[in-house]
Amino acid sequence: MIGMVDYHTHSILSDGKNTYEEMVQVAIEKGLDEIGFSDHICLQPFDWAIRMEDIPVMTEQITDLKLKYKDQIAIRYGIEVDYFPDSEKELKELIETIPVDYVIGSVHFIGEWNFDSDKSLYGKWTNDQVYHMYFGLIQQAANSGLFDIIGHLDIIKKFRIYPESNQDKLFEETIKVIKANNLVVELNTGGINRPCAEYHPGPKLLEFCYKHHVPLTLTSDAHRAVDIARHYEGATEMLRKIGYTEITGFNKKVRRSIRL
Repeated sequence: MIGMVDYHTHSILSDGKNTYEEMVQVAIEKGLDEIGFSDHICLQPFDWAIRMEDIPVMTEQITDLKLKYKDQIAIRYGIEVDYFPDSEKELKELIETIPVDYVIGSVHFIGEWNFDSDKSLYGKWTNDQVYHMYFGLIQQAANSGLFDIIGHLDIIKKFRIYPESNQDKLFEETIKVIKANNLVVELNTGGINRPCAEYHPGPKLLEFCYKHHVPLTLTSDAHRAVDIARHYEGATEMLRKIGYTEITGFNKKVRRSIRL
């Protein structure tokens, strides 16, 4: 895995099962060049998100590990931030207090509904309507200026929820908004282990990303150290077939290209 990165991982400070150092050690064993942490930050108090009082703890631990392991692996400080359209100012102020290398913006909520964990409201609307609500929020997140990376772009399909009709126009429109805001999309391999059993995003959206020259990065969404860089062989093979020859790395918000 020479040259590879994994920028979407979670520790025990949010909903992961391992410490940062345990994850670093596994990343080194797997031959990664870079490991990035991205614990959940959510303005609403959920037990799967880091507590606000623990943010300084997160910063101190990652800063110490960057120094300790600097000769073995590059460690990047990221966060995964839940996007709420009515809270952009508050989100901006919070993000600016954290010395991150990158920020992943994710949509897990449609209004007050956490569709990522609560299946009870599926069926209240048509799937087409749910897709339009979800991707509308993705477009707002992309336009917000808050993020560097859009997380698991089509997580709405997690529970095998698919549109009833062709939504290529919506998908391509969303990719154009992401491109206009100069954002990176993650190829999140964690979807393989979800009910949808498919990468986030899937082939159709990846093809639109390639068509519109949207850069990608690679992530596993690991909540356990053992899952770091999971399914990377198949992911890199798919990217090459689509036409990608590189992915994007981050260091202090500055991007660099990494050959596949």
